Amino acid sequence: MTSNQHTDPDAIYSYSLTLCNRLRILSSFERLVIGVLFLLVIISGTSLAYQANKNTFVEIPRVGGRHVEGIVGTPRFINPLLAISNADKDLTALVYAGLLSRDAEGTLIPELAESYTVSEDGLLYTFTLRDNVTFHDGTPLTAKDIVFTVEQAGNASVRSPSFADWEGVQIEQIDERTVTFTLPEPYTPFIENLTLGILPSHIWEGLSAEEFPFSQFNITPVGSGPYMIEMIERDKSGIPTIYKLTRFKDFALGSPYIQTIEFVLFNNEEEALTAYKTGAVQAVNSITPMRLEEFLNTDTKNTTAIHRAPLLRVFGIFFNHNRQPIFLRKEVREALDEATPKKAIVGEIFRGYGTPLDGPLLFSYLTSTSSNDTARTEETAPGEETDTEDGDEKSAVNHIERARQILEDAGWQREEGSGIYVLEDDDETTRLSVALSTVNTPELVQTAERVAGSWREVGAEVELKIFEPTDLTQSIIRPRRFDALLFGMVIGHELDLYAFWHSSQRNDPGLNIAQFADIDADALLEKMRNERQTCS
Repeated sequence: MTSNQHTDPDAIYSYSLTLCNRLRILSSFERLVIGVLFLLVIISGTSLAYQANKNTFVEIPRVGGRHVEGIVGTPRFINPLLAISNADKDLTALVYAGLLSRDAEGTLIPELAESYTVSEDGLLYTFTLRDNVTFHDGTPLTAKDIVFTVEQAGNASVRSPSFADWEGVQIEQIDERTVTFTLPEPYTPFIENLTLGILPSHIWEGLSAEEFPFSQFNITPVGSGPYMIEMIERDKSGIPTIYKLTRFKDFALGSPYIQTIEFVLFNNEEEALTAYKTGAVQAVNSITPMRLEEFLNTDTKNTTAIHRAPLLRVFGIFFNHNRQPIFLRKEVREALDEATPKKAIVGEIFRGYGTPLDGPLLFSYLTSTSSNDTARTEETAPGEETDTEDGDEKSAVNHIERARQILEDAGWQREEGSGIYVLEDDDETTRLSVALSTVNTPELVQTAERVAGSWREVGAEVELKIFEPTDLTQSIIRPRRFDALLFGMVIGHELDLYAFWHSSQRNDPGLNIAQFADIDADALLEKMRNERQTCS
C-alpha cells in the first residue's frame, strides 16, 4: 500500500506543491543557502563519480597520430653496418631491428630473438628467432639473414664501424630459426653487440664489399624494425628533404602506436630551430648547447620542453706520431695537454653540459652524473681556467707558463721573431709545428679554435684543418692522415675500450686512431673484456 502511494501521480504532484509552498515562505538568504548547498551536492557527486571512473578504468594508447621531427644533415647510410652520422643512426634505429634491443629503462630485451642461452664458459651464445618474423617487404627473416649480416660486419673490406665487435667471432646456422656465436675467449660485453640491425640477405647478398656503400638501399632501406619507409620527398637535385615512415604492423615486438613519423632534413641547426619555432616541425634533436641557449633566450612562448640524456661519448685530441714525430717526445705531449683549456671549453662552448677528463676512461663521469641527467660543470668565464693545486687557484696564464716551462726544461727554445719553440739536436732543428684536424660541426670547430689559440699562445705553430664528416672519415681517419685529430669515441653502454686502444686495432677498420701500442695496456684491455664494466 505504501509503495502504491509513492508511485501515485497525484501524490507526487501534491508533494511538489507542498515543497514549493515551503520554499516560498523562506527568506531570500535561506533560499540562497539551500541553492549553494544543492550546487555543492551536485559538484561533490560529479567529483566522486569521476574518481570512481578514474579508479575503475585504465587509459590505453590509441593507434594514430603524426610526429614531425627535424634532423640536421642528410642521411647517406641508413644501414646498421655503415651508419656514421646522427641522421644515419636515427633512421637506422627505426627501420632495422636486432636480435636484442633496449627498453625505456636501458635494459637489454629480446627483439627478433625469442630466447637465448650462454654457455657456462661464456664462449657459446645460442639464439632462437621468434616465429613468423618478416622484413618490411614481407620476406621471412631467418637465421640466414643473421649469418649474412654478422659475416659482413666482420668483413674488413666492408669497412664497417662495428668491425671490431665481430672480429674473431664465429657464427653458425643450426636451422631456420637458430644461430650460434662462438667467441675465441670469454667477453661479457659481447651481448651488447647483438643489438646490431639485421640486413635482408635477399637484397644485399649479390653485392660485393666494394659495392656496399653505393647501393640505393642505403637511402631506401628495407629492414624489420618498428617503422618502414613509406615515401621520400626530394628537391630538384634529387636530394632527400623529407623521410616519411609508417608503422610496421608485423614488427616483432608489436606494431607501435604512432602511425606516421616524418623526418624533415635541414642543412644546419639554425634552419631546424627556425622550423621548430614556426611550427613546421614538432621537435628537433642533437642541438648544440650554445645554439640551444641562444634559441631559448629568444623563445618568448616558453613552450619548449628540453629532454636531456647522458651521451656515453669521449672527445679527445689524438696524436699521430707516425705522421708527426714530435709526438714521440713526452715533453711535447705533456705541454700541449697542460695548455688545453678543458674546463673553459666545457663551460664556454658546451655550456656546462660535459665533464672534463684526463684520460679515456669514464669513471669520473660515472661518479658525477646519474643515468637520468646530463653531467654539468660550473660555467667558466671566457679567458679563465679554474683549477686547484695545493689549495691555490690557477688561471689560464699559469697553464700557458707551465706548458712553456715543460718545453724549456727539455731543451726547447723560442725562435726570435716568430716566438715558435724549436729544438736543436744533433745539428737538426725541430719546430713545434702541428696540424689539428676536426669535423665541420659548430661545437668541434669552436673547440678546435679554442685549443689552437692556447697552443699558439704557448709557442706552437698550429694549422687548423676542418673537414666534412664523410671526408674526415674516408680521407683522414681511415688512412690515418693527420697530425692531431679532435674527434669523439662512442663508448656504448659497456665500458669496453679494446677497439679504441688495443694494438691490434691500429689499422683501418680498427678504431685505434692514435695507433697506440703497449704490451701491458693490451693485457689490461684483454682482461677488462672478461669483466663486466657497465654504465647502464
